[in-house]
Amino acid sequence: MLKQLQAAYPLEACGLLAGQDYTATRLYAINNILQSPTAYEMEPLQQVRALLEIEAVGELLLAIYHSHPQGPQTPSVTDVARAYYPEAIQIIVSLEEPTSPIVRAFTIIDGLVDEISWTAV
Repeated sequence: MLKQLQAAYPLEACGLLAGQDYTATRLYAINNILQSPTAYEMEPLQQVRALLEIEAVGELLLAIYHSHPQGPQTPSVTDVARAYYPEAIQIIVSLEEPTSPIVRAFTIIDGLVDEISWTAV
């Protein structure tokens, strides 16, 4: 995930994480069709294909991730407004220092943002 996001710098990049039992085992890098340093929109066909594959293999969408090349380390107003999958964790990777990314995870449910703890293995 970090390699993908760092490679796209200074543009935002995005994708999905899938798995079971709160453990992500699959990463789906999705193109950001906005090609913007401050916003992202997943390429619709790639997103649908990823979601269909996740379902076909019996896994769950666990997280949606994207980068904030210039920060902040928290969800933006747009991120909160577009949190269409409240069951998925929202991972924000701040690349203010591109070689030292800061990764934070949040739930966004009905406009309420809560940071959660997580562990990378």
